[in-house]
Amino acid sequence: MTTPTAALEFKSATLYTLRAMLHTDQTDELVASLNQRMRDAGSFFAGEAVVIDATALQQAPNWDELLLAFSSHQLPVIGVVASEPIAQSAIDHGLASVELSNATVRTTSAPQSAVEVSEPVQAPTPMPKANAQAAEPATPAPESANTAGSPTMVIEGPLRSGQRVYSRDADLIVMGVVSQGAEVIADGNIHVYGPLRGKAMAGARGDGQARIFTTSLDAELVAVAGVYRVIDAGLAANLHRKPAMVFLKDQALRLEPLAD
Repeated sequence: MTTPTAALEFKSATLYTLRAMLHTDQTDELVASLNQRMRDAGSFFAGEAVVIDATALQQAPNWDELLLAFSSHQLPVIGVVASEPIAQSAIDHGLASVELSNATVRTTSAPQSAVEVSEPVQAPTPMPKANAQAAEPATPAPESANTAGSPTMVIEGPLRSGQRVYSRDADLIVMGVVSQGAEVIADGNIHVYGPLRGKAMAGARGDGQARIFTTSLDAELVAVAGVYRVIDAGLAANLHRKPAMVFLKDQALRLEPLAD
């Protein structure tokens, strides 16, 4: 006698999420800060699940407006960390109360704003979207020399504005220019043998040991493990359009020239 196949079953899952830390209950300030940070980061965080950390608040923000703002940036909010009664007010708006006690938080090195977006953290309970990650390239990438099973993705040729490449569970090597408006993302290290003029995010799933290397640093934005820096002012002469590396040290993003 055969056993009927179950139409539904539960399995454990680990979800990597972004933690959005709220520093004020003023919803207009939160929305403005979120909008600015997403303008800075471009589409790096698009599609990532978010847990809101409201432990610093004394009263709840306007959840409807705040959730709508996150949704407008393609950031699905799945839960909240907060004390009562803020947690209950969030639950009343459809969010789950979660615990992230084991999470390591690294925030951006920019001045504190109403919303901080930290590196991915592990949510301890199964969630509906079990594999939130950066989207695959929006446009076809140049020919890749990646070998099956290899821990490195290699892109031979330039990346033009609007192109986006994500190297999942691997390092990324680009043999050519990363143009302004292009994005390169890797769970491991990023090597750009050419001018890096677009955006680069290494350690996309929280690897704080990841690094970015380029033979010519002229980037719009660089990030490691969610800690990012928008380069909207001129770099030092020993960095601008020079060989350089980007890495984390003492939870701060460092940009240093590569030795000759």
